[in-house]
Amino acid sequence: MDLLLEIGTEEIPARFMRGILTQLEMLAKSQLSEMRIGFREVQVVGTPRRFALIVRDVVDRQSDKESSNKGPSVNIAFDSNGMPTKAAQGFAKGQGIDVKELVIRDGYVYAMIKDIGRPVGELLPEILPAIVSSLNFPKNMRWGNLEMRFVRPIRWILALYGSEIIPFTIAGVESGNITRGHRFLSKGDIVITSPDEYFGKLAENHVMVDQS
Repeated sequence: MDLLLEIGTEEIPARFMRGILTQLEMLAKSQLSEMRIGFREVQVVGTPRRFALIVRDVVDRQSDKESSNKGPSVNIAFDSNGMPTKAAQGFAKGQGIDVKELVIRDGYVYAMIKDIGRPVGELLPEILPAIVSSLNFPKNMRWGNLEMRFVRPIRWILALYGSEIIPFTIAGVESGNITRGHRFLSKGDIVITSPDEYFGKLAENHVMVDQS
């Protein structure tokens, strides 16, 4: 499935946009890779009142991860009778496994941990706000009584994974499936039911973006 994130704002200075989009692309790739979420490609676009991220062919589940965590030496982990010491028991407990599951290798005990991948839909409500909050701007604004600083006040958030809304809130604005067209030529809110129709709906409402 495709992922779509659009942050709608008051007018952003044109000289800021290139830097915003470069950061957005880099942060998205970094966050998704760090969370072991596969995808085909990342596209970023912007207009004076929005910047958007489109990620194509996002997997539905993050990949599993296996790790080998090194613990105390065998001489410390077991007593003269071969029984686990408090050091081995404490290490095993800290790794979330039974002491009997410890593996001996090269004179040390190891905990073999398998982190089972979670559904991507459960992770995106954490990942997307992290991407947005990590953006840096030449100048920031505060508005209302909010502590958050951003390039311009946020007015709407469009966030879809396939046809599903990704629920989260930034600066008091809840995500949804609504975008907006040209300030004067369009006719109100625009419902986006999937990332596939995003560019077409914008064009119908007199918003042109470079898709290169």
